[in-house]
Amino acid sequence: MLFRLIIENVALIDRLDIELGRGLTILTGETGAGKSIIIDGLNLVLGGRGNRELISFGKQKCLAEGFFDISDLPEIIETLDDMEIDHDGGELVVSRELNISGKSISRVNGTVVPLSSIKRITDKLCDIHGQHEHQSLLDESNHLPVVDRYREETVCPILSEVNSIYSEYSEVMKKLNSGFLSEAERERRIDILKYQVGEIEKAGLAEDEEDRIKEELNVLTNAEKIAENLTDASSLLNNEGGAVTKLKKAVDDIGRIADLSSHYGEVHSRLSDLYYEIEDAAYSVRDMSFDLEFDQRRVDELESRLDVIDTLKHKYGSSIPEILAFKKNAENELDSLTGDADHRRKLIEKRDELTNKYDEASARLTSARRASAKELCSLAEEQLRSLGMKKAKLEAEFGHYSGDPRENGRDELRLLLSANEGEPLKPLSKVASGGELSRIMLALKTVINDADGIPTLVFDEIDSGISGTTAYTVGIRMKHIASKHQVLCVTHLPQIAAYADSHFVVSKQETGGKTLTGIRKLNDEERPYELARIMGAGSESCAAVDHAKELIEKASKESF
Repeated sequence: MLFRLIIENVALIDRLDIELGRGLTILTGETGAGKSIIIDGLNLVLGGRGNRELISFGKQKCLAEGFFDISDLPEIIETLDDMEIDHDGGELVVSRELNISGKSISRVNGTVVPLSSIKRITDKLCDIHGQHEHQSLLDESNHLPVVDRYREETVCPILSEVNSIYSEYSEVMKKLNSGFLSEAERERRIDILKYQVGEIEKAGLAEDEEDRIKEELNVLTNAEKIAENLTDASSLLNNEGGAVTKLKKAVDDIGRIADLSSHYGEVHSRLSDLYYEIEDAAYSVRDMSFDLEFDQRRVDELESRLDVIDTLKHKYGSSIPEILAFKKNAENELDSLTGDADHRRKLIEKRDELTNKYDEASARLTSARRASAKELCSLAEEQLRSLGMKKAKLEAEFGHYSGDPRENGRDELRLLLSANEGEPLKPLSKVASGGELSRIMLALKTVINDADGIPTLVFDEIDSGISGTTAYTVGIRMKHIASKHQVLCVTHLPQIAAYADSHFVVSKQETGGKTLTGIRKLNDEERPYELARIMGAGSESCAAVDHAKELIEKASKESF
């Protein structure tokens, strides 16, 4: 579970250090107090999109850090081992730092990791359900992924197989469609490719040629400066009384005493080696000064060659290796386009073979999805009954796409609902109110999360559009979910807040000319007054406070 959350310099938050427990944790507060900012901070920890606008005004960076207990999560421990991240098997610390330039640094137990690694871990730790997410149920394209996720251990391997076959099929179709369009288009493409290949071949490029040309040009265009320095150096080394002559005399002088002591002999040997090395270098300097000659014709040749290379770079790539790679690809495509009928026949045979494999795998995928959908809808109906929709029926209606292979299989699916007895099953968009959508999403989330074992669930104001008795049933359902999961819930309904195991209130305060968001855990005596405030009656209303106490007492007597 998530037992500690630190947020620094996120929007109105200067620094929050929140200790969290098991069960149901409720966050309440005035509208605009910063409840959703806390969820934004947690979302950063979980690898969500890091927008630099989250950074507090005047600050250079923000930080969000989550501390998780993973002692009962062997799958997470195995993932950390696979990623070679140190851990003690008990605590996991995940942090995100976002700076004003928009760059972020992700760490797991102090080790800097890519953002994808954060997601790989946290996707199994925590699931956030946003306040408008239930609206996604109105888009029927989102229904099939819900079914896939419920039994992903059986559905996803087949889905991956289907998509792998589809990818191979797409490559074959690309070759067929690009290589064998209309004859006129094919001939035009062949002419273009022949011209491109011929232009690059005519240039006769070598991979390191450009660097060599630039180096030679650099020498030629600085010939006067080079000649002057080589001449001076050669004079200092080779003239009478130059460095070579003086070093030779030093070698001879030491040589006359070399046999008197091993130390002298060692020095003589070292000086002799230096002498021969410097003498050879001096000859090289002299020869270079003789050989150097400014050649305008050669400069023109080299510059002309660079112009050729630059022209090709503008057309085919930013470097010679990229130009040569373009040529190779063009030659391959040309071979495909000018291939004989046998090549086309083989491609068609491969297409038909892959289509058959795709249809077989898609049929298995459909079977797995149907089993998943049937079980998901049955369990979701049970959840809906506990949420006050006693006669609700949920069903998955499958359709079949019969065209060419496509990504994710041939299935089309939409969820149908009958909210009341005697009503026919209809699309969710036709029959579900906002409150009913919230309850359907809560039911689906409950079933899916029970199946995938994600330990921490976050609900950010999903109670939008519900009230009265429905609010009580949502509160009961939240409490029930919290018996199996750690649940964090941002709510504005006292009927839900009454079921809290821990209750935090979020508020804005003015400090030193700044408005900051703060958070405080309420004790048992304070909770009724916060519930009274949520009711809109204010803490001074004795009736509201008494009613809040009744809500809390009633909630405490519920059995789960």
